[in-house]
Amino acid sequence: MAKRRPCMRFDKLGWRAGLTLVLVAAGLTSSGLPAQSAVGVAAADGTYRFVTKLAIGEPGQAGSTSCSGALVAPQWVITAKSCFGSADLASGPPPRPTTATVGRTSLSSSTGSVVAVDRLVPHPGRNVVLARLVSPVNDDIMPIRIASTAPRYGQVLRVAGYGRTATEWVPDRMHTAQFTVDWWNDQTATTFEVKGRVPANATVCKGDAGGPAFREHGGGPELVAINSSSWQAGCIGETETRPGAVDLRVDDLADWVRGTIVDFPLGEGSVYREPWGTISVVAGGAPIWFDSVDEIGATGYPTSWTAVPNGTFGLLPTAPRDGTVVANPQGGVFVFAGGAKVWFAYPQEITDTGYGPERVVLPARYLDGVSDVPRDGTVVANPQGGVWVFAGGAKVWFAYPQEITDTGYGPQRVVLPARYLDGVSDVPRDGTMVMNPQGHVYLIVGGAKKPFHTWDEIVESGYADAPLTTLPSRYIDSLPTVASD
Repeated sequence: MAKRRPCMRFDKLGWRAGLTLVLVAAGLTSSGLPAQSAVGVAAADGTYRFVTKLAIGEPGQAGSTSCSGALVAPQWVITAKSCFGSADLASGPPPRPTTATVGRTSLSSSTGSVVAVDRLVPHPGRNVVLARLVSPVNDDIMPIRIASTAPRYGQVLRVAGYGRTATEWVPDRMHTAQFTVDWWNDQTATTFEVKGRVPANATVCKGDAGGPAFREHGGGPELVAINSSSWQAGCIGETETRPGAVDLRVDDLADWVRGTIVDFPLGEGSVYREPWGTISVVAGGAPIWFDSVDEIGATGYPTSWTAVPNGTFGLLPTAPRDGTVVANPQGGVFVFAGGAKVWFAYPQEITDTGYGPERVVLPARYLDGVSDVPRDGTVVANPQGGVWVFAGGAKVWFAYPQEITDTGYGPQRVVLPARYLDGVSDVPRDGTMVMNPQGHVYLIVGGAKKPFHTWDEIVESGYADAPLTTLPSRYIDSLPTVASD
């Protein structure tokens, strides 16, 4: 099938319909063989310990199968619903006895945990299920955090699983490989194609269904998707030669995962402790950790706290929600916007921007490390009603309400002091990627716009992972095409 390449326009980026890959969603064989391994390389001992092998049914018996998954909390694994054999899978105990092996790169080793699954919670509209373990895994196995941004064409993801390889029906060891994100394959934008990168012939085989596809960042791995289907080229027992596979997005399911697992309230300004020792105060729905008991006392909280299950903090946002007002122990007051803190210079600014007296005191150490510039795509307003969006550290003004609608932003915005906004540049920094509502993408260089003509051009230029912010056509049209000296 020939691949369609977008040219000039970038709306509905890379969407494509009509893909007919072989589903390798496990649970469909009666031979006792595993059902959906990234044919890549054997994973090194002790790496990617959140990757999980699921044994479904009695090994060697008709209908038994296996899948892969990812530990997202000490007692929960995310995987493919189809691993359990039914598109209308109901919440409750698994239809067949299921065991999860976690934190064990080699299945014949004694590391990690082997735990039975006692409950399944399927997603109502996607081939995704959460599997609850009868008890938490060992404390030294860290769950993977769910990503907060969507995959994009050209980005690199790592895939891992316990499925078949080119030479083994039932491998003892997890295998892993790097894949590149290719095109969306349906109009709902919940699935996307991937192709092998390192090694180039990497693929996804039976036994890999539900296995994780994740970004590798300095802050730790982020779960973007799970394995869904594949041509299985190069897998043992297969004659298909077409490469590639399809992954199913989970980056947009964080709220569903959180709501399923964290089924108790977390009060603003309350202090909580996980059994393995982390102590945090909740601000704007995010846990802000203390690095010592002395720091708890310095921020004015009592040295007592409410216990929550291990892994609770890893499921929560990493920064307070927009509009959260906080203070440091010295009395400085800030509001969060796009992951950044914005300082109020005097009490009248708090009143002018419409915030009340409620605030959560956070450690000075934490606030000192938070950026002062909202992330790209954050929509803000001043007390007089002007509205802007941040891009490349600069603010871009919306001239009228229709421009906000045309660029796809909703009604949510954070009111910031006029003094602060007046001091923010109106020109995005060099290297900022922006897009107009018609889908044309540009790079900002020296205050000028440089157009990209294809997505491959963006990838080849090294901007596959760069933020992309939609800005009003009026603003982009006003930018020069030649950089200033």
